[in-house]
Amino acid sequence: MLRNEHTFPKDSFLGKISQESWDILSKTWRIKCYKPGQFLITDDDNNTDVFFILRGAAQVTVFTSSGRQVTLLSTLAGDSFGEFSAIDNEPRSSNVVAFGECLAGILTAKQFRELLKTQPDISFELLAILVAHLRQLNSRVISFNTKSADLRLQETLLGLAVKHSQGADDVLIEHPPTQSELAAFVFSSREGVAREMGRLRKAGIIARQKRSLHVPSVEKLQKIVADNQ
Repeated sequence: MLRNEHTFPKDSFLGKISQESWDILSKTWRIKCYKPGQFLITDDDNNTDVFFILRGAAQVTVFTSSGRQVTLLSTLAGDSFGEFSAIDNEPRSSNVVAFGECLAGILTAKQFRELLKTQPDISFELLAILVAHLRQLNSRVISFNTKSADLRLQETLLGLAVKHSQGADDVLIEHPPTQSELAAFVFSSREGVAREMGRLRKAGIIARQKRSLHVPSVEKLQKIVADNQ
């Protein structure tokens, strides 16, 4: 598989590793395509495979004892997941479901651990990604306890816009999360998310373009978030 067949964000796992490591990974993993809504892993899986998103996106979720779905984070092209179980051989801690059609490269735990021993840049970038995830989760805990649901939604939309912007101010987010998925992610209700997104649309901060979400100016959205903090 040629690397130039895919475009990965520079801050993603696959966007950071060397060409040598990419060549080794692409010769080692098996590739599988997942349909929208299909689970890549579940929290009761027995396997300890590691996944690399080559195209599309997936969401990492857990279910509370009452059955409520909580989205922990989203994974886009270039991201990886499943490393925890591959490293400590413990059960999965969450579910991962395809968001739209998703293409993934898959390594067994044994293959993954061997690469960590022989490819230093893979080991380092993995550590960097895991630290970033930990920081993100810490930030979400603080956000939940100190910020309003509307501000948490605004920050989430800003994060999505920045991640898809590639430096541009005008951003089109294809296949954005649904209002229910956003509600789960920001620990709010679908009605609350719908109300705030409606207000942002009336203000011209966001807009719908068929199934995509349009952010005419990331800078303006940033200003709104900054003013509300």
